[in-house]
Amino acid sequence: MPQSSRHKKAMPTPVKITSIIILLAWLFCGLPAWAAAGQQPSVAFFYGPHPPVDVLQSFDWVVVQPYSDVDPRQADTAHTRYFAYVSLGEMGKASPLAASLPASCHLGTDAPWNSWVVDQASTICRQFYLDRVIKPLLARGFNGFFLDTLDSYRLTLKQSDAQAAYRSGLVALIRDIRRLDPRATFILNRGFELLPALQDVGVVGVAAESLYQGWDQARQRYVTVKPDDTKWLLGQLRAVRKSGLVSIAIDYLPPNRQQAAELDAKRIEADGIVPYVTNASLDIVGTSTVRVLPRRVLLLYSGDEDAMHNNANWYAAMPLNHMGYATRSIDVSKTPLPDGLLTGQVAGIVTWFNTDDLANAGKVYAWLRRQMAAGVPVALLGQFGFPMDAAHLAPLGLDVSASPAGLLKAHIVHADDAFVGFEGSVLPSAPNFLPLSLQHGRSLLDISVGGHNETAVALTPWGGYALTPYVVRTLPQGNLPDNMRQSSWVLNPFRFLAAALHLPSMPVPDTTTASGRRLLFAQIDGDGFGSKSWDYRYRDQLAGQVILDQILKRFRVPTSASVIASEFSDDGLYPPKEVARLRPVARKTFKLPWIEIGSHTYSHPFDWPALERDPGLSAGLHLGKDVRDERGYVRTLGLKYGYNLPVPGYRFDPHMEISGAIDIINRLLAPPGKHVRIIQWSGDTDPNAEVLALAYKAGVMNINGLNSNIDHARPSLTNVAPLGVWKGAHFQVFAPDANEDTYTNGWQPPYCGYRKVIQTFEMTDRPRRLAPIDIYYHFYSGARTCALNSLQTVYRWALAQKTTPVFPSTYSHIALGFEQAAIARDGNGFLIRGYGQDQTLRIPSAMGYPDIATSRNIAGFDDHGDIRYIHLGPGDNARLVLTQHPAAMTYLQSANGLIQSLGSNPDGMRIMLAATATPLSFTLANAARCKVTADGRPIHGQTQQHLTHYRIKQSRAKIAFACPRR
Repeated sequence: MPQSSRHKKAMPTPVKITSIIILLAWLFCGLPAWAAAGQQPSVAFFYGPHPPVDVLQSFDWVVVQPYSDVDPRQADTAHTRYFAYVSLGEMGKASPLAASLPASCHLGTDAPWNSWVVDQASTICRQFYLDRVIKPLLARGFNGFFLDTLDSYRLTLKQSDAQAAYRSGLVALIRDIRRLDPRATFILNRGFELLPALQDVGVVGVAAESLYQGWDQARQRYVTVKPDDTKWLLGQLRAVRKSGLVSIAIDYLPPNRQQAAELDAKRIEADGIVPYVTNASLDIVGTSTVRVLPRRVLLLYSGDEDAMHNNANWYAAMPLNHMGYATRSIDVSKTPLPDGLLTGQVAGIVTWFNTDDLANAGKVYAWLRRQMAAGVPVALLGQFGFPMDAAHLAPLGLDVSASPAGLLKAHIVHADDAFVGFEGSVLPSAPNFLPLSLQHGRSLLDISVGGHNETAVALTPWGGYALTPYVVRTLPQGNLPDNMRQSSWVLNPFRFLAAALHLPSMPVPDTTTASGRRLLFAQIDGDGFGSKSWDYRYRDQLAGQVILDQILKRFRVPTSASVIASEFSDDGLYPPKEVARLRPVARKTFKLPWIEIGSHTYSHPFDWPALERDPGLSAGLHLGKDVRDERGYVRTLGLKYGYNLPVPGYRFDPHMEISGAIDIINRLLAPPGKHVRIIQWSGDTDPNAEVLALAYKAGVMNINGLNSNIDHARPSLTNVAPLGVWKGAHFQVFAPDANEDTYTNGWQPPYCGYRKVIQTFEMTDRPRRLAPIDIYYHFYSGARTCALNSLQTVYRWALAQKTTPVFPSTYSHIALGFEQAAIARDGNGFLIRGYGQDQTLRIPSAMGYPDIATSRNIAGFDDHGDIRYIHLGPGDNARLVLTQHPAAMTYLQSANGLIQSLGSNPDGMRIMLAATATPLSFTLANAARCKVTADGRPIHGQTQQHLTHYRIKQSRAKIAFACPRR
């Protein structure tokens, strides 16, 4: 165990159990809901410096170190409470406070832990703790405390009267903390003998370490606890439980023994005690009454490409997203790898390097080996990143021999069709041949050259690997930043990543569907708003006016209409006369109820990284010198500078691009009661972390980045984009589908290509629903006849589908909910927390049906092919129990609106449904005999088999149904 916690081999002097029961029966008045319901909270102890808040929200109580970077004012939720670890009886000699601890407080030492035993019988020492330890924690927002080392005084004090005086001092200190904050609550580590004196001071639980499995600090090893010690401690904890407090047992096992940890936790739980099984340093996510199913996958890359434009994010992230996993990209050449073990924090690690000779290969290899040893699965794609020699490969269960000489032909010896040949046949490559052999694992692809064998793709005990060129096949021309590289999968990414990372069968969050229907929205980038129409029907009208009249007023799809703020400001891109023409059209557009206001920045940066590096490249600083180069940029004297619109005298300023643009739009264009809700990234859509943070600081959502352009001419799933990318502490949300610029080959005549996006919509719906329907275009589509006609075709197709329309800002919230959601196994069910507005889970139909009666905050479900979509209520807290039989009770099968509240009646359910810019329609299952009301008024639907369909005039209503008991 670490410096900050204790495991004592010697048992404290027992006190009479009967006296504890009598005195504790009324210790804690007003038990929380879990206690009133006869349940117990799940508990976690995480002592690393960076607690994974998104993961730890699966637990009800979480104990962290005071030096951690957790902000309890943000981390505390309605379902998760944070407690600060405080060692009352000892202070480590290496602690920052040790030097200022009064010498008179040094009661003795605890050598194995290199700490002082603190004299809490002294008022001086207690005041020191109040002033220097407790008050700073209260100021940070902590009001829950885990109090440790409560029996350390026994190391020094042997006389009973001295021990009694010390215990009185501890009780006084705890009461003083309670007086500082009457909301303060405490979990004690042991301290059984203190309990009778701690009446009504907020003690909610008692923990004890090493019930069955422990840690020997002196010998630095894991140990099995002696049966007599287990029996005594179990008696103490059961007495605590009977008194109405929560009893907690902390056991210790190596981090790579997760199955043993789960069995140990179940054994403790069967004893009626709340378990937490973790490693000796308490810096992994362990197992309690819930077992976290981590959803984060780290993507490691290295090279010149950035977080967006690297193989791991471009290719691997989308399949992982679809399987329910959030990804984080890390450039190992620039960013330190995470400290500590990632057991329980991440589902796995995927590397995709383009070399076997990384500059820091030794550090990366050692880090990967450490994570593998801790039970974290690793998948190596492309090249390994470290030398392919015996020293590096033998620990991985691999051997390498000398390559054959000469020009030889490559042959396939064995290929597992379930894993390779996904989007085309495997083409064996002699130039890429590496005589790599597998000692332990399962070969998926073997290649032979000159009698030598290469296991090119394999599953291993630590995960798996797939070597170049058997991951993706890429055409030689093009590059990722220009969105021009065409590739196809050789590897089946879904099967391989699921097998290599040992991904469990579980419900996963979904961002394509809400209330059982596919999401639909539209977004307009502000380019070309002021262009004149070339359509003879609308000659000389602004393209923005044409889009308003011919699209937005005709097709009521929730839309974010964005504008470039410098085109509408008094001192911006255009002269006052032109601005006067533009503003009224924008104002009319923004007044439409199904339009939300978007910002397309101030000066429309085309190349964000270049301007961030050198704002002097701003076009407005170089007016009159324009000479366009082959890529459409502007040069003068060999210097590119047209990296944004040429606003006279404007020098690129990130604050102006974000908050400045928002302020202009809100002041000059937004109608009363409306404001900018989303920023739609411009140009290469690649702002850095600092710029992205400005958008979050401004309180708006964001969208645009990579997007999907899969169609019949480009049928590979490599053309389907991931959900987004983390940059620093914030998430950039990608537009799900490409805009008309892609489908018209860079806006080339005859401008008709956007109708091909219908192919994209269809190919991202079956056989897998990979994306919502996003009608994404620019205002300049209103300037060309064929573009406008294509756009109308797309709208008509989209409105003929069964969808749930939402605003793009809502979709961005859904994407963020996907990234932050936590899922844990909870007995016979699954606990889902922190999902925000992502209120959809997805499971294979074969996995079962939601048991609506025994689940919590589940409104219903609907099927799409062999996939089942499950609807969650709001509140960030749901529990799903599955059964092999369809529900007989009434439930929501689907709706074109979002679930805003969910409650139950004795004989039915109450659901607040809200559709966006359309009358509400919904379908109930098993409702033929039910009385259904909308806002208290009876409504009647059309019943077909077991489904009843309803449609009402209003877009938002509280739906209630009461059904006869069966």
